[in-house]
Amino acid sequence: MKAKLCFIATSTRSEIYSMCANKLFLEKLGLLNIDGFKFKETLNGGSALSSLYVKGDELVVFKFLVAPRNRIELERFKLEFSVLDKNLMNWRRSKDSGEYFDLFIGPKESYPLPRISYPLTQVDGGLVTYFGYEYEHGVLLADLDTASYTESDKVKLLHRVASGLHYFNQSGYVHRDLHPENILLLDNPDMPRDERFENNPKIRILDMGNCQRTNTELDYIWRIKRDLDEDSVYKDNNRRVLSSFISMPPDFLEKGDKTENYDSWSFGIFTYFVLFGELPFAGDDIEDVTNLRNTRQFSDNYYINISSISIGLKEILNHLLSPNGSERPTIDSIVRLLSWLIYRASEFKDEDFISQVIHERGYDPNYDPMDDY
Repeated sequence: MKAKLCFIATSTRSEIYSMCANKLFLEKLGLLNIDGFKFKETLNGGSALSSLYVKGDELVVFKFLVAPRNRIELERFKLEFSVLDKNLMNWRRSKDSGEYFDLFIGPKESYPLPRISYPLTQVDGGLVTYFGYEYEHGVLLADLDTASYTESDKVKLLHRVASGLHYFNQSGYVHRDLHPENILLLDNPDMPRDERFENNPKIRILDMGNCQRTNTELDYIWRIKRDLDEDSVYKDNNRRVLSSFISMPPDFLEKGDKTENYDSWSFGIFTYFVLFGELPFAGDDIEDVTNLRNTRQFSDNYYINISSISIGLKEILNHLLSPNGSERPTIDSIVRLLSWLIYRASEFKDEDFISQVIHERGYDPNYDPMDDY
């Protein structure tokens, strides 16, 4: 115990975090073997504190928090575990009959969050906290090479990602830190042409450390009680800028937790990057985001780039990157809007009609339910 504390105390925080990504540091903490799970390798991605462990055929990702700077950092880590462990998709409620049921609506292969397989654990008097979740084979979106993709290929990828985010929305939380390093693509997705069938995008959303509960009128009924100070985490989230501030909508600087369609802005940034291989604005410092609060001060290439794509995709992208959250489509609307580009592109060419569809949340404004009878 003293040796471990000495090792921590003589290291700077940045050194701790860099060393925590390798086997030596975990060995010094006595964490190369956790209840029979043996360290295999450090994982790349959104967190340098995640490592793969193996026990027989079972693969688990352990995520570690070492020497938290303050109480809120620990509470945030506990919140990530708690949301993965229990949310509105996997929360099991007891019926009068004693039966239990899951609330996730969608193909089971596309349950959008990692599944907890090892409980939240603290060792060394709280010096180290960790939990484990099931490892799944896939490719991080950040590692996917789209250089040879056609516009059609890119739209299909965006449709798949949006479908995964739509399933994620059932969790009752907004992610608030979406970027390609936090999105895992599994093998063999199924995105059927027939819209009567469910999309099966097989996507996992990672790193929930900055998530925030969705505010709803029924929050007092559906809110899950958590053994942590969730409200203090939210207050801290809403008075600081994320390190990945490019994913932060500019209106957050004025509206805080009242910001609408937060993750839709992140999806717009990703959409632009997939289409053009660059960001829509410099993103060098917070001033670049601040300048977007009321006007579209995008890069010089922005308007040149969007003039090269189909008018439907152009209008969708312009709405996604609106500085006004109420103008950004909801994630479920994005799924429907992108489906027009894939399945009904010939009908999606008139600017006035496209505007109608966008303002109808992706639904066909000319659709008459009586036509089905």
